[in-house]
Amino acid sequence: MKKKQITIIGGGQTAAYAAKEIRSLDTNSHITIISEEKYLPYERPPLSKDFILDKMNFNDLLFFPESFYKENNINFIPNTKIIKADFDNKKINSSTNDFNYDKLLIATGSSNRHLIVNEKKILPESNIIYLRNSEESKVLKKKINEAQNITIVGGGFIGLEIASSALQKGKNITILEKGDQLMGRVIPLKIANLIQEKHESMGASINLNVEIENIKKNNEVFEICFNNQVMPSDLIIIGVGSVPNTKIFQNTPLDIDNGIITDEFCQTSIEDVYASGDVSNFYHPFYQEYMRLESFKHAQNHGINAGKNIIGLQTSYNVIPWMWSDQFNLNLQLTGICNDYEFSVQRGSSLEEGIIYFFLKNRKIMGACGLGIGGKIGRDIRLAGKLSEKKIKVTKELLSDKKIKLNKI
Repeated sequence: MKKKQITIIGGGQTAAYAAKEIRSLDTNSHITIISEEKYLPYERPPLSKDFILDKMNFNDLLFFPESFYKENNINFIPNTKIIKADFDNKKINSSTNDFNYDKLLIATGSSNRHLIVNEKKILPESNIIYLRNSEESKVLKKKINEAQNITIVGGGFIGLEIASSALQKGKNITILEKGDQLMGRVIPLKIANLIQEKHESMGASINLNVEIENIKKNNEVFEICFNNQVMPSDLIIIGVGSVPNTKIFQNTPLDIDNGIITDEFCQTSIEDVYASGDVSNFYHPFYQEYMRLESFKHAQNHGINAGKNIIGLQTSYNVIPWMWSDQFNLNLQLTGICNDYEFSVQRGSSLEEGIIYFFLKNRKIMGACGLGIGGKIGRDIRLAGKLSEKKIKVTKELLSDKKIKLNKI
């Protein structure tokens, strides 16, 4: 009997964990991972934090060593860009090779969204940096060490984590954010204000409601024109979101809308073709809506789920989202979705003990967001996720009282 060929496009976390799950359940099929990068799959969150601060080297970031892929007979092909997909004939093509598949997983992730100024894309150059991969992180670390006056465009997770790292290196940091609060897409205003206060106390200058009018280069110094101001900068770091990597599939029958559309089983609109991770706009049964998530834990869990479904275990992806960010001595954590709720409840009143906001609808926790020094909020955020998953009904009194343990609800 011919062995099945399972092919994975993309060499990140989703691909690695999908391959691991497939191999743990299926010892016979051929598994091939095709990656544009030259490295084995590695962690990306530390690229904006510990890697910049020299607390980790690159080998520390690998999910699994090279021996793991060899021992599990997983064929990892680096430095290979897929340029075409022929779904009718179950083939994908690079510039030099054709790859057949019986089952295909698309795990191509996402790319940086480019900053647009005066209808012109601001592309990376010598001292204009975007961060997405290890090569860019190596350049970024070198540039931060060389620069003194650094401007970060974008007050989201990546921008603030880089700001935290650079401030700890003694750099002068200015943050320019288009919205009216930091991290406006995902966290409540009161938490955003606490994060802003921390950054400002460490020396950052934060500007909200910014409209960048122009970026000019004057010798080795940039002049950033915004809100009728002109600010000089040695280095510009841009973090203004991401877009799913779907370009090669645009003229195919694959359903695409803010990512590749999949059901709760990672199945796309084409038979035997699956998608997971950042590139997937998937149906979430708990929230009863489609969503595209970008987080460390989602990339891992969605990859595992794709692996199960690829080998025939019909397994619904019903995981409550969770993500975190470390900035200075503060730990920010989110579980669930915090923008669809009827009312919110606060638990805790200081960063020392941890502050958490729960977002409720029909007395069920839809999401929670917390901030605290060290890991003070971690346990309650995890428990909030479990209460969400189990659809446990709660009250304002139960959640707001720190004396009541969430695991007793």
